[in-house]
Amino acid sequence: MLNPNEVMNRGADDDARWYSLYRIAAVSALITVVIFLFQIAAYFIWPPPASVAGHFTLLQAHRFVGLVSLDFLIIVDEVLAVPLALALYLSLRRVHESIVLLGTVLSLVSLLCFLIATPALNMLYLSQQYAKATGNLEREQYLAAGQAVISSWLGTPFQVGYVVGSIAMVLIGWAMLRSKDFGKLAGYTGIAASLVGLLIYVPKVGVFLSLLSVVGMQIWYVMIAVTLWRLSVPSAPEHLAA
Repeated sequence: MLNPNEVMNRGADDDARWYSLYRIAAVSALITVVIFLFQIAAYFIWPPPASVAGHFTLLQAHRFVGLVSLDFLIIVDEVLAVPLALALYLSLRRVHESIVLLGTVLSLVSLLCFLIATPALNMLYLSQQYAKATGNLEREQYLAAGQAVISSWLGTPFQVGYVVGSIAMVLIGWAMLRSKDFGKLAGYTGIAASLVGLLIYVPKVGVFLSLLSVVGMQIWYVMIAVTLWRLSVPSAPEHLAA
């Protein structure tokens, strides 16, 4: 039969295996916040074109700016979300493993949907073909294809990813409420941001409310980063701390 000290030591050893992942996830969360701030600045510095032809021209003249205007950085965000989702699962699994596992799976489904929905690379390819086109008919075909990509931007994959991601945040936030590491403030922040985000479907004011949700998410990411970094630092054994 294991004594309590042995159980605690095994738990500490188990956590130690994930210290590097916690650090990577903490840095990923902070990079996500920086990307968000950059996207806000980029929107005002380089306003996105109003037409497909404008996007094609911008992509050919200034590829990076053109990709940013088509939400290319969402792809970076979603890649960074992978270690973050895994670290949250590992750090919260003892609170309520089934709920946290469901939230993690939904998070991964959400990021996959956003990767599919993001039009940046599709539009880059079409812009290259448009630039090579030799006749007006061929150019019109690529413009029509580009319009189809833009039209599907906020289509089914985006909508599914948005709703599923919001549900995942509620589940993770609920687990945080019961975690001594993350605490109630982080839990309530995640839940509030996700629920406010769902108000995007409210007519007229929905888009504005969803922006408030995104701001709340950045605050949540900072809280998560601080906690995960703290968890990645080995605590001194009790007999040495005494």
